[in-house]
Amino acid sequence: RMREYFLQNEIPTNVWLGTTIESHRVKDRIELIRDLKANVKWLSCEPLISDLGELDLSGIDWVIVGGESGFNARAMQESWVLNIKKQCEKQKVAFFFKQWGTWGGDGIKRNKKENGALLNDKLYREYPNLKKSM
Repeated sequence: RMREYFLQNEIPTNVWLGTTIESHRVKDRIELIRDLKANVKWLSCEPLISDLGELDLSGIDWVIVGGESGFNARAMQESWVLNIKKQCEKQKVAFFFKQWGTWGGDGIKRNKKENGALLNDKLYREYPNLKKSM
């Protein structure tokens, strides 16, 4: 597994390590990267298919959130996104809202480009601060 490799080998400064957390059922994946010595550790919360509840983002630098796309896409709830955003702000983690996906924030199914990436009429495109020069 990749975790075991990175526990025993130096992680190059240009490698950003991330994991996907699409549902509250897989939040334990955060523990796979939290203690690794990577320049940037990030979470991909996409496609977000459930509320993640409370998150411990210690050791995490960046969270990307996005809805699912495609014919059989499941709708993402705005409250789920706002829950993550609020926790990122509180824990000083960069928050990046990528897209609504097939289902818009208004609950209407349409082309993901039409749904866009506005959250509360604003784009959220934060990036992590780099700890070391690369």
